[in-house]
Amino acid sequence: MKNLILIMICVSSVSSLYAQSFSVLVRSERSNGTYYQEVELEDLKSDNSFEGKYFKVVKGKSKEAISFDDPNEELVDKAATTYYHLTKARKFWMNDIGSDMPVKVSQIVVRLEITNLFDEQGHYANNNRDPQFNNALSIPDGETPSWVPVDKQDKWGKEIWFRPMKKIDVTELARQLNIAPFSTMLRNLEGPFINYTQNNFQQTVLEHIFYPEYSNNSLGNDALIFAGTIAITKVIIEASKMLDKFFLEKYFYLDTALVPEVIYHEYAHIMLSDSLKMSHSTPVIEGMADYFSAVMSKKRKIYNRVRGHSNSNPKDTESKETYNHWKEANFNAGGDFVLATLWDVKEVMDSKLAYKIIFEARKTLKTDASIYDGLIRSILNSCSIHCAKPRADKLKLYEVFSKRGF
Repeated sequence: MKNLILIMICVSSVSSLYAQSFSVLVRSERSNGTYYQEVELEDLKSDNSFEGKYFKVVKGKSKEAISFDDPNEELVDKAATTYYHLTKARKFWMNDIGSDMPVKVSQIVVRLEITNLFDEQGHYANNNRDPQFNNALSIPDGETPSWVPVDKQDKWGKEIWFRPMKKIDVTELARQLNIAPFSTMLRNLEGPFINYTQNNFQQTVLEHIFYPEYSNNSLGNDALIFAGTIAITKVIIEASKMLDKFFLEKYFYLDTALVPEVIYHEYAHIMLSDSLKMSHSTPVIEGMADYFSAVMSKKRKIYNRVRGHSNSNPKDTESKETYNHWKEANFNAGGDFVLATLWDVKEVMDSKLAYKIIFEARKTLKTDASIYDGLIRSILNSCSIHCAKPRADKLKLYEVFSKRGF
C-alpha cells in the first residue's frame, strides 16, 4: 500500500504540489500478466487524498476526492492505479503525440464505482435507472438547462467514469443476447454449404436430362442424397447448441479501473474530443481510441485479462480481418478491425509520422464518419499534408489499405 513518506516536489504561490508512493497495477513488459509495482504519484494538490492538478479521483457521485486512508483498501488501489495511468497517458499525449489538448483540458474528475447512466441534461440519470457495470465511459462537459430547479442544477467538466465489476452468468447473458459461438460459426457456414449442395444437385439434374449416359445414380437417388444432406446439416446445427457451453466461460466480469489499456482508451477519447464527440460509439471513434491505447501499452494484444479483476477477450493489433460493409455497423465498434488497420499504418512508416497523420486525420473526420469514406480518406489527406514524401508514403498506404480489402 502507500508509503507514509510524503515528498513536497514543487511550491508555487497558489498551492503546493506533492508526490506520494503507492502500489499500483501495471502490465508486465515481457508478458500480458499484471503485477503491483511501487510508483510515485505526481502533481498531487492534497497530502491526504487523490486530488491532483490534472486529475481528481472520487467515488460515485461524490465531490470529494478519495482519501489515502479510506478503509476500503481495494478502492484506494483503484484510485492510485487510475491516477498513475492517467498521468502517464497525459505525458504521452503531450510528449509523443505533441497534442495541446492536455493543456487545454482542465482538471478531469475520475469517478470510480459509479453505476448511473449519463444524462446530458442532468449529469446523472436516476439511481434506479438501468445501473451499469463492467464498463467505462468518457463524459463531455456540460450543464443543466436553465429550466431545471435550482436545487438540481449542475455544471461539470470532462469526466471519466469507471463502473464497478459485477460477475454475470454468461449462459444467461448469452441466452438473452442470443450469443452462441459454436452454433453461430456453423450457421455462418450453413448458407455457403447449402448453396454449394444446391448447385451440385442442379448440375446433376441437368446431366440426367441432357447426358443420362454419364449418370451413375437414378435421379430419385440423387434427390434423396440432396434432401438427406440438407436435413443432416440442419440437425447438426441444432445439436451444436448443446456444445456452446464448452465455448463460453461461466462468468464475465471486467473491473475497468484496473485494466491499463481501458484507462488509456478513455483518456484518448478526451484527447480526440475536439473533433469526435465522446457521447457517440462508432467503429471509427472506438478504433481510434483503441489505437492510441495500444501504442501506449506497447502490446500486440490489449485489454488482456487481469487475474481476479477481468476475464475479457483481448483485441489484436495484428488481426487479419478484411473490410466488408458490415464493419460500418455500430455493433462493430467493439471489434479490432479499425485498430489493426491503423496499426498497419504504423508498421509501414516511421512511428512518429504514423502518430502524426492518424492524430491529424481527426480534423477532417465527422463524429459519424464511416471507415471507408471517412477514416481511410482522412488518413490519406493527412499524409498529403504531413508526410515528407507524400507520393511515396501514400503508395505505402494504398498497399496497406488494399490488403485490408479497401
